[in-house]
Amino acid sequence: MTRVTLRDVAARAGVSTAAISQALNGRGNLSAETRERIKAVAAELGYAPNKHASALRSGRTMSIGFVMAANSLQDGRRALQRARQLDALVQAGAERGFTVTVLPDSRPDLLAGAQIDALYFPDPADDRTILRDAVAAGIPVAANDLTVPGGVLTIRTGYAAAVRAGLAHLAEAGAQRIGFLVDESEVPRDQLGESAYLAWSAVNGRTPLVARLDAGRRRLVPALHELLDTDVDAVFAYCEEGPEIYLHLEQIDTVMPRDLQLLVLCTIDCEMNARLGITHLCLHPEKAPEGMFAALDAGDPPRAIELPYELVRGSTTR
Repeated sequence: MTRVTLRDVAARAGVSTAAISQALNGRGNLSAETRERIKAVAAELGYAPNKHASALRSGRTMSIGFVMAANSLQDGRRALQRARQLDALVQAGAERGFTVTVLPDSRPDLLAGAQIDALYFPDPADDRTILRDAVAAGIPVAANDLTVPGGVLTIRTGYAAAVRAGLAHLAEAGAQRIGFLVDESEVPRDQLGESAYLAWSAVNGRTPLVARLDAGRRRLVPALHELLDTDVDAVFAYCEEGPEIYLHLEQIDTVMPRDLQLLVLCTIDCEMNARLGITHLCLHPEKAPEGMFAALDAGDPPRAIELPYELVRGSTTR
């Protein structure tokens, strides 16, 4: 299909291409009547501005940098998280006409030739040299769960806040011994969650009771029973295995919430938790790129944005 150009619109409207540009961009001294007529003709012909040509005129590259750690694919869970982060950025960028340039965290020297409008630093565990060099070069930077001086946009993914909200909910429902089930990994989201749990336990005078899962989930049931053997009256499953845990508890005749309260975290399978009536915290880490674009487009961008989460009450808590 042939692309409609400014010349095509100008020929149909009987004006110059300069007048078309002025009308569509809100500039110049055209009369309101002429402006509206030009817009109507452009709409009739299906004219869409060439974003890349506009970018060249404005000095924008229409590309966002994405930092990738050299060893991030060795850990299966970390690789999955990184793939989801990259996919979310690609989708959000494509909607706005942006491409994505992937940069290894070990090669900050590539920044000079990368030609990017902003840098997205998704994992606070990565080498931060490239982040600091981007700030020094005047490149706008957005970073997940990382506060850095120098105008970096902090995207708070909500994991720590959700843990605090979930623990408060269980405590308000009468839980005294809350066990925390978490993955045994170096993925930042797991570290954020466990740190929030330990801090909450210390502040509230609770004994921390933590059990960890292996990457293959072979220890799911043993880890759960590790907590049950300590006489917990509530389990916070941060590991996203809500349905499996719920079904196992039913199999061993645990009555929820009378015998045990269960609260789980989810980012991708919240529908199944809702169907089973499991109280769950639904997080949306995939919204980080959307928040980044909105903040960077703002005339006075904020220093931090908070991603949303929802506490969905079910029958497994009081």
